[in-house]
Amino acid sequence: MILEVAGVTKVFSGKGESKTIANDNLSFRINEGELFGLLGQNGAGKTTLVNQILGLVTPDKGDIHLLGKSVLQSPKWARTICSVQPQSQVPLGFLTPRQAVTLMGKMRAGKAFDSKRVDQLFDSLDMGEWANKEGEKLSGGARRLTAFCMAVIAPGKLVILDEPTNDVDPVRRRLLWNVIRDLTNDGTSVILVTHNVVEAEKVVDRVAIIKQGQFLAVGSPSEIKSSVSNLMRIEVNLASDLVNIQIPSWALSTYQKGSRLLFSMDPSDVLPTIDWAKDQSDNGLVIDYSLSPTTIEDAYIELTSRKAGVV
Repeated sequence: MILEVAGVTKVFSGKGESKTIANDNLSFRINEGELFGLLGQNGAGKTTLVNQILGLVTPDKGDIHLLGKSVLQSPKWARTICSVQPQSQVPLGFLTPRQAVTLMGKMRAGKAFDSKRVDQLFDSLDMGEWANKEGEKLSGGARRLTAFCMAVIAPGKLVILDEPTNDVDPVRRRLLWNVIRDLTNDGTSVILVTHNVVEAEKVVDRVAIIKQGQFLAVGSPSEIKSSVSNLMRIEVNLASDLVNIQIPSWALSTYQKGSRLLFSMDPSDVLPTIDWAKDQSDNGLVIDYSLSPTTIEDAYIELTSRKAGVV
């Protein structure tokens, strides 16, 4: 086991006597070579939890063990075990990606650093065109990939990635996930911190959904989906987010963001749902639609719409 978090609680004091419970009695484990997703909206408590794992913040209750050793007793040691890609962009200044990644590799690996690892990472992520370009002249996606390479050039036993695909183009996102999976295949454990539920479902081994400092569910994507429902869902792309579309009466739950509309239905209502979608498309209200079983996104929406509590 790489990481064990046991009953961790962290409370921050606000103005006057107000208090904010950032983490509320959180417990979970991560095994060697496991890709663990931490899903939640901004302010859910993800960053506070990560900072406690890194020994940057001390829990008010509970304990955290990395490789069997208490982080509370050895916070500096914890940071030698972990590699981190923060959510904020790493300021590169005039450093090129090659210089920044090489520097980080030498700092972490010392004499064991192998410069060929830099070329391997850049080749795997198709970053050759940016390798020797000054950081100030790079796009957001290129800087994001550089920060990822800095985190994994000499990875610790646990790699923490906070929104690693932000600003990264679709092609290199796929390449990025391949590199992450290669890390886990070599025995490195990874925590993926994200609010991108759709993307996370495709890559994580297990996932924890967090809201207001509490875990709503912890398990594999299939376990979490089955704990919510065995319904079907349809995703519809509206011709415009201003379209006033009539939702069918058999829709059990509905979620809309802009021109993207989702709703779930009983499997027995699949055929009328297809007829409904085709009719909306024929009338020019819908661009396209797709039908599928319940996804982790559906489970996330349903769980986070409830009152927070341990499941």
